[in-house]
Amino acid sequence: MRIAVVLACTALAMIGVPDRYEPAVLVAAVVTAWCGLSAWWTWRAPHHAVPARVVAAALVALPAVELTQPWTAIGAYNGWAFAVASITSISIQFELPTRPRLALLVTVVAAGSYVAGAAMVRPLADAALFGVRLLLDALLSRSVFLLIRSRARAADRGRERAAAQRRAAQVAAARRSTEREYLATLHDTASATLMMVSLGAGAPQGSWLPDRARRDLDAITTVPTPPGTRQGTVDLPVLLRQATAHPLVDVSWDVPDTLPLPARPALAISHGVREAVENVARHSGVTEAHLRVQRSAGAVEVTLADAGSGFDPATVGDHHHGTSESISGRMTDAGGTAVIESAPGHGTTVRWSWYD
Repeated sequence: MRIAVVLACTALAMIGVPDRYEPAVLVAAVVTAWCGLSAWWTWRAPHHAVPARVVAAALVALPAVELTQPWTAIGAYNGWAFAVASITSISIQFELPTRPRLALLVTVVAAGSYVAGAAMVRPLADAALFGVRLLLDALLSRSVFLLIRSRARAADRGRERAAAQRRAAQVAAARRSTEREYLATLHDTASATLMMVSLGAGAPQGSWLPDRARRDLDAITTVPTPPGTRQGTVDLPVLLRQATAHPLVDVSWDVPDTLPLPARPALAISHGVREAVENVARHSGVTEAHLRVQRSAGAVEVTLADAGSGFDPATVGDHHHGTSESISGRMTDAGGTAVIESAPGHGTTVRWSWYD
């Protein structure tokens, strides 16, 4: 940025004084070289920057001996030498943000050098006045830096608090998701099996009960993981075959032999299908259902339909865990949708949709 400003000022000086542009070019070359050297000290040799900056202040301010500048008593004097010394005193406060004592030393050297040089060509009182102004410039610059730093630190603390709140919210959401998953698993396994036994399904066909009880026990004693943490790919038909195995419902298939899907939506669909089959056994009054899986470009649709008694979905509240969590909630967490279409006397169709 400094070099860009120097080059712009050099161009303006050459335009303003076209017949004598050599001084402007000389000053531009010296200042550009110094800016490059300062950048090298800052980036490449930070350990050598401390003495270099003190020397720099002296080298920049000592040419303030304005022997070629006529002294005028009209108004404040703002020659090029004072501008250089002032810029040095102001900018050093930002170049040494964590070294205020060193920045003060540079400022004092710059002000003292300027006063010493100016006193050679004008009254000492006038030169000292400009020296005091240099110190005031440095004081205001340091105050501005401290103000900016305090506000930046306050913003950093605010961002840290917001990040901590987001992390806490994510942890709480993960815990709630785990709890919902566990409750949905409990609803889909043990409670469903107990309901079947209470309906008398275990008396004539008791051979299914021990195996199902073992699977239910394995499911509810396994530590559940939030749906978002499941990774990998699974074969959806394999999961659906397990989900539709029910002693009271005969499920016909229109399913491809293999269909690999990411684990998260595949598990959500299979759990939902299992709950829907349980609902057929409990509420539909029929013993048959039809499962259909369709794969189109970028989408998978799974449909389970029965010709049972049906119901009005609007009358089912959120407290019905089977529809709100096992079917709809799980699929929503997996990034898909689950729609239940039914009417009294017209059967029920549940449709799961997931898009790549």
